[in-house]
Amino acid sequence: MDVKHLIDLISENARPIGTAIFLTAAIALLLRTRVARRLRDTIEETVFTNWRLALLGTTGIVLSAAAGWRTWEGMYNFTGEPLLSGMVTFGIQGIMLIVAWLIGESFATGMNTRARKADSSSLVSASVQPWLGSAIGLLLFITGFVLFLQWTGQTDVKQANVEGLGWANAGDKFLMIGAGLLMVALFALYAANDLVRPYLQVARVIIRNSMLWLMFLACMATSVFFSFDSFFTSIFPQSERVRAAELRAQNQVSGIVTDIEHALASRTNSLAADVFTTDAWKAYDQELGAITEAAAQSQGAIERYVNAQIEARSRAVKEQQERISSAEAGQAGLAGRKTSLTDEKSRLAAERPELAADYATKKSEFDLKTKDVDAKRVEALAEDKGVEGTLKAGRGPIYRQRMAELAMAQGAAQIAGERMKDAQKRLNTVETRLAAIDAELATLDGDLAKYKGEADTAKQRIALSDTSAKDDSGPKIDPSKIMPTFDRARSEFRADPNTARLATVQRFCNDIYGALAATPETKPLLNGIDCDPKTVSDAASGLFALQSGTKVFQETCVGGEHLVENKSTDDLYAFARRCLSDSALPSEDTAALRSKINQIELSRDDKAHRFVVTLNAFQDGNRLAYLALAIAIGLDGLIFMSGLFGANAVRSPLSDIPSYKSRSGSQLEATINAALGAHPYETAWLTLTSFRPITNQDGFSALADLSAMERSQADRVRMVLTAGADIGAVETVSHNPERYRVRSELREYLSSVVDKQFKTDASAKDRARLDQLVSAALAPHPREHSEIVLNTLEPIRETEGFTSMVTLTEIANEYDSRVVRRVMNAGSAVKAVAPDLKIDDRYYIRPTLYETLLTIRATAPDSPQYRLERARAEGFRDQPAIEGGELHALQPELQFEPRPREIEKPRPALPRISPLSDEERARLVTHYREALLDAIHLSSDVVDKRLSLPQSRDAILEAWKMLNSQSKKNESLGILLRAFQDEQDRVLSEVYSRLRRETDGDERKLSLLDGIDGRVRDDLLLYMLFPEMGLVRYLIEELEAAAQPDDGLVHGEQQLKDQLRSVHEALDTLNLDNPQSWDEIRKRLAVRSGPDLRNFFNRSNDRDEPSDNDDV
Repeated sequence: MDVKHLIDLISENARPIGTAIFLTAAIALLLRTRVARRLRDTIEETVFTNWRLALLGTTGIVLSAAAGWRTWEGMYNFTGEPLLSGMVTFGIQGIMLIVAWLIGESFATGMNTRARKADSSSLVSASVQPWLGSAIGLLLFITGFVLFLQWTGQTDVKQANVEGLGWANAGDKFLMIGAGLLMVALFALYAANDLVRPYLQVARVIIRNSMLWLMFLACMATSVFFSFDSFFTSIFPQSERVRAAELRAQNQVSGIVTDIEHALASRTNSLAADVFTTDAWKAYDQELGAITEAAAQSQGAIERYVNAQIEARSRAVKEQQERISSAEAGQAGLAGRKTSLTDEKSRLAAERPELAADYATKKSEFDLKTKDVDAKRVEALAEDKGVEGTLKAGRGPIYRQRMAELAMAQGAAQIAGERMKDAQKRLNTVETRLAAIDAELATLDGDLAKYKGEADTAKQRIALSDTSAKDDSGPKIDPSKIMPTFDRARSEFRADPNTARLATVQRFCNDIYGALAATPETKPLLNGIDCDPKTVSDAASGLFALQSGTKVFQETCVGGEHLVENKSTDDLYAFARRCLSDSALPSEDTAALRSKINQIELSRDDKAHRFVVTLNAFQDGNRLAYLALAIAIGLDGLIFMSGLFGANAVRSPLSDIPSYKSRSGSQLEATINAALGAHPYETAWLTLTSFRPITNQDGFSALADLSAMERSQADRVRMVLTAGADIGAVETVSHNPERYRVRSELREYLSSVVDKQFKTDASAKDRARLDQLVSAALAPHPREHSEIVLNTLEPIRETEGFTSMVTLTEIANEYDSRVVRRVMNAGSAVKAVAPDLKIDDRYYIRPTLYETLLTIRATAPDSPQYRLERARAEGFRDQPAIEGGELHALQPELQFEPRPREIEKPRPALPRISPLSDEERARLVTHYREALLDAIHLSSDVVDKRLSLPQSRDAILEAWKMLNSQSKKNESLGILLRAFQDEQDRVLSEVYSRLRRETDGDERKLSLLDGIDGRVRDDLLLYMLFPEMGLVRYLIEELEAAAQPDDGLVHGEQQLKDQLRSVHEALDTLNLDNPQSWDEIRKRLAVRSGPDLRNFFNRSNDRDEPSDNDDV
């Protein structure tokens, strides 16, 4: 593996990898939080209890995330702020999802909401309704048939025309209004029908929750718009936008060109009409009329003038033709000379490269010979100096040899130089001749150009003369007809005024004027006549300029080939501007068209804002835009449907209860759940068992009779029924206040509570089975037998889930032993009882069995036959009979003496109940309060003195909260506190029952008693820490009693005991009337640092192992 490549790859992607690691760590930390655990537990419970809700909720969240992503992307395209776009998107999607669920909940709760009953149930009676409905239906059919006939052309269906039916026609208005009213009347008539009622109820729910709909539609519109932009951007990329811009530009520029053409035509017509109304044209027209009149009087002079003009033009043409002939002859001689020079130049040019190469060769040979001469000279000089060669100074033989070689080399160099000069001479001769030829050719070209220019000038003059002759009507027209031609030219200018026709009029006028001026006898007629149309040209300058622009516009803009030449969008818009500039339209027309060009250029797809692009797409009928819009609407519609169906997935059976008040399923369930109390399963099961079936009438299918139930059970069921009455599920039977009719929806919901308990709590079935077996074992006297079993149980420290034990051999009474043995056998069937493996007849009991026995003892009624049956079982039949006398002894009959019938005295009317006097009221209040406080070992003087200061109540309450917080850390301490509270509550209940009996049903006294009892119970928590109640002492004693079986306390238990002793000492020594004393008690109760206090009935395993002779 290439480690370097791996390191380079990681370094290149360091930022995304670091971001991914950070997000992973953050998510992992969030998943370990308490909120995440609660969320995970909630999701798990929802998935396994209501999978439809979980699936729809997940669907809604995922769809909201998808729509939110598209909304964020579209909003980011508009704002360019990712954080702002994210916050707005979160708000939009959150509100939309929540409102969708609320709308679904409004349908779930509102469809069964009933309106208040009016005096009559329907608009008309049942007997009249069919006839009235038939009449309305017949009228509706006739109206619709008439509308159809009018739409289809009265009678001929083949000539159907939608334009025949219009709102603008008065008859159509009345027919449409009549049809609408008939439909409304038919709908209202059958509003109570099962087919129509749901739609009316839906409309009523929507109107009632219109604000929710408004919020949802506003959020949905925003989300759809930005989602549509995102989808459209994805399926309509920049390349497509450029192509669409080009196509749109071609269409728009073509329209602009057409608009310019129409504007030119309209403006030309208006300016042409304005020219002939000017004073300049009127004056010029008078001049033309005057010269026409003068010409009519001098027809012969005009003819002579025209003929002279024609002859002068012919002479000029012949002169120019002679000049052309001379120039052409000169050109022919020069052309021959130029040809010979050109051939010679070509020959010399071909020879020159060979001569140049020969010269280069000779020159290189000469340079080489010169180098050899220089080398020999240096060698001779070196030999002469003794530097090289023989290394001897002087001119010896070697030196002379070198000099001889030098002389030979110099001779060879001289010969090579001569040869080089000859080659150079030949080359120079050729180059000199070429230069001379070029100079002569240039001279010839100049002469040829001169002759050619003369010929061209002559030809142009001839052409100009011909053009003048063509433009001039004079030579072509008979001089006798020049006046009619002049009049026709004037008429043509009036029909289509332009510069050419005005020039024609001017030329004819000048010809006539010249003809008249050339003749002495007609010259006086020209006094005051001027053919120059300068004032007319000035007056029609705008028209002529517009015509000039129109001509340029026609040449450069009109025609499809000009649009094809401009490929890009920029070129097309530049072409439109150029056409507008060339048209020479007035400023107001130019400004309007330029604004139009600017507007369409600002809305071009490739550069415009996305909002403009989407509008263009809809204007162009782009199917991709409609597809993106449909996808965006469908996505948000799915969110709405998920919320709608999700809200119905959590729909409670209680929602089907007809009610005048709209309440959600959660609100209805909360009402019943609160009534079910802390033990919903037990209360729901108890309530269900109290129901008796009845014939279903108006939705009521069960009857609950509380008169035969035990008081505590009846109170629990009554609370549920009271909550059911609040939501319309329970009604009283009028003749018996303890009998209630119950709707099937309430029974269904209670059944779901029980079923949920069975599904979620695995031990619920075991407890139900245990309750069934124990109840059977305790029969026929469950309350008394449960009391016997509870009295025989002994508490132990929790060991393997067992908290109590019983030894059957220690039960002296045989009857009690049989009862306990039956219960033990019943508990063994469900593993709630286990025998001791070492000690016979000793059994260990789980808390579930103990709780079952307590429940049976508290709820089962007293058995009047228990004492007799127990006595009989213990040997009552073996006792001697008691002498009671003879059963068949005759008794003397009593003599019946009829008494006369007495007239029944009228019963006195019940006296009016007068209110209690202030003295009696104060006496009763003091008596009731003292009795209740005395039951818990307190007096009113002590309580009033300790609670006299406002700070005292808060300080005492804070001290109690501190002790209560200790119980949350210590499970068994909490159990002891609850047991002590229950005991005090029981004592107060007994005293309350006694005082209630003393009232003899006096409502005035009962009202006072209930108020005092409620006040004492409300303040019971404040009294708990008073030393007179003995709570702290009770806790210390229980703690010491728990330590006796194993002779000692563990560290945490000892610490708790020390705290309680400190508090007990403070209660005995401190002034409890002072709030600061209670603050000191609170500090002593504060939880100290150290190991967590656990159940002080438990010990570690090494202290719980019993010896052979010890109890488990």
